[in-house]
Amino acid sequence: MSARREQGYTLIELIVVIALLTLIAAVAVPELSKNDESMLEVAASDVAAAIRLAHSEAVRTGEPHGVHADHGAQRVRVYRLPELTPIYDVYDPLTKQLLDFQFSGDTNEVELDSVYLTFRGMWGSKNYIGFAGGSGTPKYNDSGTVRMLHTGYVRLSYRDANRTIRITPMNGRVTVQ
Repeated sequence: MSARREQGYTLIELIVVIALLTLIAAVAVPELSKNDESMLEVAASDVAAAIRLAHSEAVRTGEPHGVHADHGAQRVRVYRLPELTPIYDVYDPLTKQLLDFQFSGDTNEVELDSVYLTFRGMWGSKNYIGFAGGSGTPKYNDSGTVRMLHTGYVRLSYRDANRTIRITPMNGRVTVQ
């Protein structure tokens, strides 16, 4: 009499296949979870942190610092202002990276959607905002006349999602909405 072998998989073979599928899923899922919101959240958090750093450096050093948010160039940069000309050499103290964010303007990447910085006594929006040395007050130097911030926000978008980074006029507080 010969033993008849059943067709099918052993328990060990099934466990090995499940373990391999679990390993592949563990590697693939983080990539798939990088959706519109997470890419946009990181970009908005980075820009908000850069604006906060410009504010805090103005208070800490007594030297005016600011942010240049250029919608046309799709770029946000932090500067210091020891004289009349901005110097774009401000680095993140943790990462040691220059605070210069270049966006693509492409719908597949995060885009600098709009910049709206208005100042008291001026018409139209500007793309620079400075923080007074020592006090950190948000302002704009209009040919020697200091103008206080009236409304300030920078909006980033990625596909159908967007985040607005707001700057409070009186104290320069930065929030992301």
